[in-house]
Amino acid sequence: MDNVQSGVGHNRTLGKVRTAGALCAVGGAGWVVTGVLASAIGRPHTVAYALLQVPWIIVQLLLLVGVVGLAFSGVASGWLGGIGLGIALLGRVVFVLAEIHSSILVDDSILQPVGAVITAVGMTLVGIAVLRRRRWGGWQRFTPLLAGVYPFLVMFPFVIITDDANILAIAGWGLPWFLLGYAIWTSVAEERPSRVS
Repeated sequence: MDNVQSGVGHNRTLGKVRTAGALCAVGGAGWVVTGVLASAIGRPHTVAYALLQVPWIIVQLLLLVGVVGLAFSGVASGWLGGIGLGIALLGRVVFVLAEIHSSILVDDSILQPVGAVITAVGMTLVGIAVLRRRRWGGWQRFTPLLAGVYPFLVMFPFVIITDDANILAIAGWGLPWFLLGYAIWTSVAEERPSRVS
């Protein structure tokens, strides 16, 4: 009886992780679309900018759910994974607060780059932990690290070189998040036991 109950609990957890992966993938795609829209129409102190804060808040919440799903998947277990997930979760929460702050200011929030740095550091640590644990194979195992290093390789250099953020480079960060969500979703699908013995 205990094995049946633990199996049911395990399947429920897998279902929640799979859902979190799907939501993370949607958030990643939403990040790209919202970023491209922001580059075209979203200038601070405009109605368009204020309206774009709504999808940004939704996207940030979806990515937060994705990191929670990654934590529950157990793929980044161990001390390094735990520290990285804690930092990444903090970064995602800061991002949600940053978007809310931006919607109040109708301007960029100082919390946005803070959220980006915290998230990038956390996801880089998570990515290293996932590679070390070897629970994921193939392309999936690189997706957390890609989500972590993307800002260091693409977004932050634009700021250093031009002294301004490049919204299209920022929009591109959604692609690794989309892949991460899809990796979470597919890895859980592979883990589900068959109903036919």
